[in-house]
Amino acid sequence: MKTQITKLMAAALLIAASFNANATDASSERSLKVSAKNSKAVVLQLGDLPTGTNITIWNAEGELLFRDNTNESEYAKVFNLKSLEEGEIYLEIESDNQLEILPIEVTSTSAKIKRSAETIIEKPVVKQTEGAAKVYFGQNGSDMKVTLFDQRNDIVYRHNVADGTGSKTYDLSKLEAGAYKFQFSAKGRTFFHTVILN
Repeated sequence: MKTQITKLMAAALLIAASFNANATDASSERSLKVSAKNSKAVVLQLGDLPTGTNITIWNAEGELLFRDNTNESEYAKVFNLKSLEEGEIYLEIESDNQLEILPIEVTSTSAKIKRSAETIIEKPVVKQTEGAAKVYFGQNGSDMKVTLFDQRNDIVYRHNVADGTGSKTYDLSKLEAGAYKFQFSAKGRTFFHTVILN
């Protein structure tokens, strides 16, 4: 890949130390800031992060430019602006519960978040009980496609979730023991959840 993102270690320490002063109120939207420093570096600052958050940056062609994860509620990173591709890149912030996608417009001297084009996908939550699995779809329920595969990768259930559906219970009582995989698709993204039947 022609593009490589590099870190400026000294600046990262400086930014991390001053991060708290720049964070916004957690009760509004996620604390997030992208800024260019001296036309040489882009500073990414995130706050209000759940434990185990994955942070990735992708270009418009779908190539991965950067990947990291954190168990801290705050995150700061400095990127060499010259090594970022000009045009639109995509910052993805993924936790166990949701995927947040933010386009960032990069020029040779600046980087700007396009908040109006932000996409948030709530991941379904699966609660398994004796002989059943109840799936909570959240706000994306009307757009969700659900497929359940057995251990041979054969389809057991398949349907589109109806508008306004907040949850659905799947009867697993007649299935043989083994591992089954739920596949959830929404807004061009796919998530998986495995259930084990004894």
